[in-house]
Amino acid sequence: MEFLAELSSWEIYAIVCGLLGGLGILFGVIARKKVAIPLSVLPLLGVAMTTPVTEQFVLPQLANRYPLVFANKDLPKKIDQQTTLKKIDLTDSIYSYFYDLDLDDDWFDAPLVKSAQLSDLCNSLLPKFVSGEASLANYIYQLKGKDYSFSVDSSDCL
Repeated sequence: MEFLAELSSWEIYAIVCGLLGGLGILFGVIARKKVAIPLSVLPLLGVAMTTPVTEQFVLPQLANRYPLVFANKDLPKKIDQQTTLKKIDLTDSIYSYFYDLDLDDDWFDAPLVKSAQLSDLCNSLLPKFVSGEASLANYIYQLKGKDYSFSVDSSDCL
C-alpha cells in the first residue's frame, strides 16, 4: 500500500473512484436479480462517494501509516520567497527538516529563527512529542553551501 502514498492526489482519487464505481457495478448486478434497481444507480452512487471516502478515510490512513512518504511526495516545496523545504526524514523518532535558503547575504542566525518560530513549531510538534512519535525535531538550513541548524524537543514546548 506504500505505492499508493507515493501517488499524486488526483491519482489516489482516480483509484478510489474506480474501486467504488466497480463495486457499484458489482452490487448493481447482484441487486438487479433481487430488486428492481436500475443498474446505473449504484455505480453513480459509488462515484459520488469518491471525494468523501478519499478525504475522510484514504488520505488520513495513508498519512498515518506512511507519514514520511506522504510528507515527501510533494517536495521540494516553496515555503516563502527565500525558503524551500527539500526533504523530511525520520530516524529513531527524530524528525529532520531540510531547507534551502536563497538569501543575498550570508547572514543567518539559527537561534533567532528558532525563537521567532518556536510557537508555530511547537503547535505542530507537540502532538508528536506527546504520542511518542517524535522525541526531537532538527531544522537544517543550507545557505550558500553552509549548514545552519537548531533543534526542538518537548522541553522547548512547555
